Amino acid sequence: MYNELQKRYVKEIKRNQEQSETIKNLTIKIHELEHNLREQRQRIEQLECKKVSWKTSAVSGKRSRTTEGEVTSHRDFSKKKECCCSEHLELLLKEIKRLKKENEKLSTERRALKNELAGLDKDFFEEVEDLKHAVQESVKLNNQYEKCLKQISVMYGLPFTAHL
Repeated sequence: MYNELQKRYVKEIKRNQEQSETIKNLTIKIHELEHNLREQRQRIEQLECKKVSWKTSAVSGKRSRTTEGEVTSHRDFSKKKECCCSEHLELLLKEIKRLKKENEKLSTERRALKNELAGLDKDFFEEVEDLKHAVQESVKLNNQYEKCLKQISVMYGLPFTAHL
């Protein structure tokens, strides 16, 4: 029983540590994604400013050639860039939402585990330590009994088999 409690306690602590590490990593990733989101928003603003300047140049009739040799206006390029940026932005937002949900879920689970561990007071751990000591003493006593039994078996010529 003691070993089971000890294993469960160690398992809960490891799980708690793993979840704390996961939460930390997710928080870092969320901050990175939020930073990327801010950068992308700034980039969109810059592109929108360029879009205004391209519109004015498109109105004046300026055109450029693509690598395929097609003639396109600046307006066509800005639409493509805007589309790519907004798609990238949407993907980043979805990823942030997903990570926030996962972070919240892990935080909730971590709090629940902490509350469960909080229910184990100091007396419980002292009792566990007492049980641990009692088990160690029992093992020593069993070893002494086994030696004694072995000597008696040899003395009377009986076969002795040690059971583990």
